[in-house]
Amino acid sequence: MFAKFKAWLEHKRGEEQLKFTQQPLLINGRQFTIRQARFTDISAIVHVEELIYGTAPWSASTFQIELERDYDRLYLVITYDGQVVGYVGCSFNWYKHESHITNIGVSPAYQDRGIGSKMITLSEDYAGHHGYPKMTLEVRIHNLKARKLYERLGFYQTSIRPHYYIDNREDAVEMEVKL
Repeated sequence: MFAKFKAWLEHKRGEEQLKFTQQPLLINGRQFTIRQARFTDISAIVHVEELIYGTAPWSASTFQIELERDYDRLYLVITYDGQVVGYVGCSFNWYKHESHITNIGVSPAYQDRGIGSKMITLSEDYAGHHGYPKMTLEVRIHNLKARKLYERLGFYQTSIRPHYYIDNREDAVEMEVKL
């Protein structure tokens, strides 16, 4: 137990903010930009969630807390003409050597254009570059479209989490990919 605490303490001393350099992205002939999310993006991220789900599963205060954790969380947004059209969040657990997609969403008007795939592959690249050997995520068991996307990107099912989602008690499929 003491060794685990000592390792955590050493890690905390050397802790730095996670950084992502803004990049232009050409997706299906359109020019997008991907960059690290800012606190000023929170309302746009929540708006994307509302467009997808009707009601945002995560509140603005939840995203605020996530962005404040810049030592183990990285949130990226994709913009088109300055408007946020998608986002992805990742957590990084240095002790377990695991990266995890916490949240991802693409505005319905921009879905099926490769934006989600690009956000995931950039997140994988970032995690792999920083020494994380795998990435995990959960997805609703009935969200077949998302599950097929993750499978195309190399994710595979590892388990089922019964009654995982609070809103309707739907099961979650846990998935992972080796990086």
